[in-house]
Amino acid sequence: MIDLRSDTFTRPTKEMRRAMAEAEVGDDVWGEDPTVRELEEETAALLGREAALYVTSGHMANQLGLWVSTHSGEEVWAHENHHLIGDEQGAATVISRVLPKLYSGDPFPSRELLDRWITGLGDVHRADPALVWLENTFSGQVIPLAEQKRVTDFAHAHGLKAHLDGARLWNAAAHLGVEPARVAEGFDTVSVCFSKGLGAPVGSALVGDADTVRRARRGRKLLGGGMRQAGIIAAGALYALRHHRERLPKDHARAARLADQVDALPNLSAVARTNMVLVTTPEGAADRYVAAFAQEGLRVLGGGDRIRMVVSLEVTESDVEDAAKAVARAVARL
Repeated sequence: MIDLRSDTFTRPTKEMRRAMAEAEVGDDVWGEDPTVRELEEETAALLGREAALYVTSGHMANQLGLWVSTHSGEEVWAHENHHLIGDEQGAATVISRVLPKLYSGDPFPSRELLDRWITGLGDVHRADPALVWLENTFSGQVIPLAEQKRVTDFAHAHGLKAHLDGARLWNAAAHLGVEPARVAEGFDTVSVCFSKGLGAPVGSALVGDADTVRRARRGRKLLGGGMRQAGIIAAGALYALRHHRERLPKDHARAARLADQVDALPNLSAVARTNMVLVTTPEGAADRYVAAFAQEGLRVLGGGDRIRMVVSLEVTESDVEDAAKAVARAVARL
């Protein structure tokens, strides 16, 4: 079975397991785990920030980024399809008690939208805006650096903060051919994932200035996220950070080849965006195609008229060819 549901399904490599088994550890709640500290320092440096905080998940990193940048009752501006909105169980309204204000369409708010939403500041009838939220990549799509700068500059010019959900920031940097710090520029807080794309078994990080990360560390403890000898899992993330970023263009190239082959089949259209292949089926038929692919040995995610395939560390050249053949066989039967 070839599994293209997500890049979170990768398993640690032998080298990564060795690094985890040999990791030097201590009590991270007390700040005494040397491997966690090393991971945090290296992550912060890569992203051009003063400090980083290792957490169990991207969900927690995002929620801490929200918690340190807002007060109860304030607005956060986000896309209706951001992970924050659709995949975190409404935690923004439970933990930080903020009001999401949502836009649709492009993965970044237009200039006209921002100008419209910023009007009426100080009106006693509305919530005060506090935070602008972006996600990069966004369903595999990379946000242009110019648009990123426009949005973060606008936020800061009007007294708002900016957060980047950079779960796949590493893929965005690889696609743009820039250092990760360029993709993180302009944001007050950035979350990054060590499992998506990089293949580590556990963990994400939140980066920012030293005081912001200090407050986030207290928030992590408040949420029950303090870990003891966390160096065992941090070593996997550190190995992935050092050894698996440079190979990401291979995933992008394999996704592009798979998209080309799927797009040539009848009744399907496909496009590659970094390590993702996004497939459009006839209206309402995605579930039927997903089931047919599974019968041919290929696992994917889909619904409505959309299917997503994700290429990652364990997906080889031959897997891509076999996946394309499985799709072709399934299409011939439908």
